[in-house]
Amino acid sequence: MALSSATLSVIQEAGAAAYAADTELKNAVQDYAARVNAAMSANPYGLGNDALFENWKVVARLSQTMGGIEEELKKVYRVASELIADEQPGVRDIPVLAAPAHSIGSALGRQHDLSTTDVVAKRKKKTAAYKFRALKTRKKAGPTPATGTVMSPPELSGNAAKLLQHLKTLLAPQKFTVINQTATGHATGIPLGSMTAALKKLVGRGQIMAGPNGGYKMAHFPGQ
Repeated sequence: MALSSATLSVIQEAGAAAYAADTELKNAVQDYAARVNAAMSANPYGLGNDALFENWKVVARLSQTMGGIEEELKKVYRVASELIADEQPGVRDIPVLAAPAHSIGSALGRQHDLSTTDVVAKRKKKTAAYKFRALKTRKKAGPTPATGTVMSPPELSGNAAKLLQHLKTLLAPQKFTVINQTATGHATGIPLGSMTAALKKLVGRGQIMAGPNGGYKMAHFPGQ
């Protein structure tokens, strides 16, 4: 059974909460480090320094744990998004019609009462009517591009265009970089549910390249 959009939304909210908690814990680790340094500088032999240092280590471990939870939620969200996308009907779902049996053609071949002249006349009429309709269709559609002309792809718009502009400030063509989709969504205003589709569109158009471990880099074009 396919996952619902409500389930995907709940997973997204959990990821956003984990990101906020991870940010707060990292700030707490920095605050504890500053307190430990201040206490050691004021009195290196103070009795409370050991307890303060132990608390700092506990907060640091909590921050590492929360960071791992955020990464796991990202994986859960990515898999859930692919499950929803896989439910879209594809070409393979269209039933294939069986080929006509040979007996039909044999039965038509046995009908000798048809006039050869009548068949030729009808074929000419159908051919003329087809050419007339094709000519009208070409006139409405406009001139046909010359053979060998390269049609330029349509310009990017929407989430893909926003994401490309943001990635130009993060990625380089020399190395792959892992993208924090949660932070990117906050920076660009793109929902996490649309982030995977926008990345796939940029990869498909050759704007960026996907690498190992979920990393990306800008595509290198001649002259860049």
